[in-house]
Amino acid sequence: MRKLIKNREGYVKVVGALIGLLITIGIGALVFWEITDGIDGSSTEANDSINETEDMASTVFGLLPLIALVVVGAILIGIVMKGMGGGGGI
Repeated sequence: MRKLIKNREGYVKVVGALIGLLITIGIGALVFWEITDGIDGSSTEANDSINETEDMASTVFGLLPLIALVVVGAILIGIVMKGMGGGGGI
C-alpha cells in the first residue's frame, strides 16, 4: 500500500484494473445469458437445472460489482489513514 500511495501511476493502474474488471463482468454476463437462452432441456429435470443455474447466475452477477466497490473503499481508507498521519505500518 505504501508504494501505491507514493506512486501516482499506481492509482491509474488500479482504476484501469477496476474498469477492466467491470467490463469483463458485463461481457461475461452477456455471454452467459446468450448461451443459456439457446439451451433447450430435453426433460423436466434439465429445464429445472437450467432455471436453477440462471437464478444462481443472476445472484452472482449482481454481487460481482461489489468487489470493485470494496477495492475502492480500501483505497479510500488507505488514503484517509495516510492523510491523518496513520498507516505507518502499511
